[in-house]
Amino acid sequence: MVKTSSIIFMAISFVLGVIFPIVSAFVFHKKLRFVWKSVLIGALIYFFLSLLIGEFAFYWYLPKNAWYVELYRKYHFLPLFLLALSSGIFEEIGRYVAFKFFLKDHLTWENGIGYGIGHGGLESVNKGISVPLRDLIFAIVLSANRTMPGLTSSMINKLIETPPYVFLIAGIGIVIAFIGQIALSLIVLYAVKNRKISFLFLAILLHIISDSITSTGIALLSMKKSWSIVLAFCWLAIWIALVVWIFKSKKYLESNSNPNESTIESIE
Repeated sequence: MVKTSSIIFMAISFVLGVIFPIVSAFVFHKKLRFVWKSVLIGALIYFFLSLLIGEFAFYWYLPKNAWYVELYRKYHFLPLFLLALSSGIFEEIGRYVAFKFFLKDHLTWENGIGYGIGHGGLESVNKGISVPLRDLIFAIVLSANRTMPGLTSSMINKLIETPPYVFLIAGIGIVIAFIGQIALSLIVLYAVKNRKISFLFLAILLHIISDSITSTGIALLSMKKSWSIVLAFCWLAIWIALVVWIFKSKKYLESNSNPNESTIESIE
């Protein structure tokens, strides 16, 4: 049977992945008064570039090609890097296009936060439904001595043998990624507002490095390699820097504000 603590942590991870970003959108809107358009544009950019194009390519189309399967078998980490590379390029350029054309009249720190909540929020909901909720449903079904499609023997073993804290870490990781998406949005906003294309390349680089470290670290952890600990500290350092940027960026963005770009006017 699946441990009760595992089921509890799965439920917590589901809340962190799905409920937390939705509640955050309303709480921060009340506090910061960003326009809902920024949230919507952020969600749409993630939907079209990551879900439709990215996931279709890497999780549906490419695995059906023999050359990709062979590449993955021989060079396990190369496809992971290619996934991080595509995510970094597509998502950050998507942010740039969003701020440059769709949110050009709302280039404020508050609306940068709003965009990040929309972009990162939809990503969180997607991950929260595809992993914690799926595991939670399977665990409840298994505990009730029932079966359902998708509940394979390997999945059953995973649910039973995985340490409970691992299920909680999944939810915490989703929240951390959500916050990282907000920080990256503010970097690209700074690039657009100050016409410094170098900051777009910085966002792409940070995105690629962060995703590469995450996927590689998880793979090494599953193989019980000590390098996963080193990568975890590198990833933590990047994340701390991004969090610091969220708070510091307001000063830099407001110091270059257009007098006509007030948040109150944007709401009206």
